Amino acid sequence: MIKIKLIKEKNGAKLIKEFQEMYGSIEALERAFKRDPENVKLYMDLTDWEYFQNHPKEQIKETEIIYAEKSNIDMLELELMGLIKNEHPKSISELAKIANKDISSVQKKIKNLNENGLIKIKEGNKNSKIPIVNYDKIEIAI
Repeated sequence: MIKIKLIKEKNGAKLIKEFQEMYGSIEALERAFKRDPENVKLYMDLTDWEYFQNHPKEQIKETEIIYAEKSNIDMLELELMGLIKNEHPKSISELAKIANKDISSVQKKIKNLNENGLIKIKEGNKNSKIPIVNYDKIEIAI
């Protein structure tokens, strides 16, 4: 079994911005928590928001762990993940152009990466699929 750790690094100011996009304001989050005091996510988000208002430069590491029976990730897929992270393509066809690869091979690789949890696919305009890498570092333990 292979353990893959996806690590996203950000600071408190970025986390607060994410909270603002999600809840609107800290007051709105407080109201939501008062309506549902058993909701652990609301409680954790509220306490994090309050803390990071006073510590906006503090670094945060979020991790997600994926377990795989075997690694079937190849060098092209690693290259594609780097291009997605750095170039932010708006579609898989744009990614294929950036990588200078055939669209059908890139689509297969993207499907594999998505199925393995290493990238996310977001719906774009005109049925396009936007590949997204939401982390900064990968650690693999074998």
